[in-house]
Amino acid sequence: MKIGIVARFLAAVTLASSLCLMLPIAWSAGSGDAGLAPLALSLASGLITSLLFAAVGRGSLMSEMRTREAVCAVILAWMTASAIGALPYWFGNYANSPLDAYFEGVSGFTTTGATVLPRLYAIPRSILLWRSFTQWMGGMGIIVLTLAVMPVSSAGMKLYASEIPGPVHEKLTPRIQQTAVFLWKVYIALTAMQLFFLKLGGLDFFDSLTLAFSTIATGGFSPYRDSVGHFGSEYVKWVTAVFLFLGGANFTVYHAVIVRRSLRPLGEHPEFRFYFSLFAAIGLLMSLTLYAGGVFASLGEALSQGYFQTVSMISTCGFFVVDYGSWPASARCLILLLMLVGGCAVSSAGGITCIRLLVIIKHTREEFLRLLHPRAVIPTRLGNSVAEPWVVSGCFAFFSAYLGIFALGVIGASLFGQDMITALSGAAATLGNVGPGFGMVGPVDSYAVQPAGLKIIYIFLMLCGRLEIFTLLLPLYPRFWSEKVSL
Repeated sequence: MKIGIVARFLAAVTLASSLCLMLPIAWSAGSGDAGLAPLALSLASGLITSLLFAAVGRGSLMSEMRTREAVCAVILAWMTASAIGALPYWFGNYANSPLDAYFEGVSGFTTTGATVLPRLYAIPRSILLWRSFTQWMGGMGIIVLTLAVMPVSSAGMKLYASEIPGPVHEKLTPRIQQTAVFLWKVYIALTAMQLFFLKLGGLDFFDSLTLAFSTIATGGFSPYRDSVGHFGSEYVKWVTAVFLFLGGANFTVYHAVIVRRSLRPLGEHPEFRFYFSLFAAIGLLMSLTLYAGGVFASLGEALSQGYFQTVSMISTCGFFVVDYGSWPASARCLILLLMLVGGCAVSSAGGITCIRLLVIIKHTREEFLRLLHPRAVIPTRLGNSVAEPWVVSGCFAFFSAYLGIFALGVIGASLFGQDMITALSGAAATLGNVGPGFGMVGPVDSYAVQPAGLKIIYIFLMLCGRLEIFTLLLPLYPRFWSEKVSL
């Protein structure tokens, strides 16, 4: 493997991540809060690290990057960016240990929203702004951000495919850099729209900005322990719900809407239809469960809370208005299911993704037809197109790997003494990049009290969920390092 190529790409990623610290630094300088020193130290550390990577990668050509280098570059880029994200918490003594600081950094960039910071009210606003901003950067992807500003020739598609969620990675434009730019334009536009509507609802600029960052990224970090419930506003709740739904949808649909100047692609896209149908059906079922169980006195309030929590979980954000950890077991089972399913491919959401689940459901249904008609050729159709056999097998392989990693996460949590509810929901919430779960990691609690070894397991699960398992685990496959294999 050519280390220089990986180092050169890491230099660009580290530089981009470090320069993003200028936003909270400017906020701190303008407001005079106590976050300026740790933020400035973090910026200096990031720039020095970038220079070191650049020195190692000097003279290397990105055009020579192969799949092996691309995979390693993506993994190390996420680990390095998370370390930069962790520096302000450690330099400012807001985290109890370097591991806690790194946990918070990984949770931010992977848009998980699981926190270990014990006293949010004591942290300067500039640091809290950085905390939400890391989620916003990680939502669309730090690799996609780097591709948007740094041309990398033929290596671009390899890097793009290693980070973007989903079984198929198509270019929306002839050049991968143009695709990355388009995705970020849509992402920024959605953020600006939500910021405008939140300001219209009476929120101050800080609350509007941090909430918009975490919403569009479907991340879940909030400057307040009681999340969206802190604002006590139905308007804010529903503006947030709408943009959570948009953030969890497939961004390629927005490309079709813009190109065709019509909303018809929304109804024609099979994954979007499935995503909407799942949201509508489970939201209704959860609302009726809450109303029948006497959690809410009126059907209207049950529908309001049920649908908000549904969109929060299917988008893998983890926002909440009330403590859903005390809801009936049936409602919590639905929430756990949504944690595993997640949102759409090519979105800021995590989970198995709706497109994979749709392929699995359709292919399973067609297996019944094959039993009735053994000689029939029955392809797996998605709308007007046919899913290639490698796409179908890839979906089943990912589903199996996802459940396998989830099971190992549950076993790991139980070995550290966690009860079954905490172990199940903790593994589902970190692997699905949701954040809060149930039990000791419920919405009104945090991961701060978890054992250090278990925090390491959760960090691994968060990275697995964001990089869709295979990218992170591929270097563990012996043939990956064999020069005899063409990659």
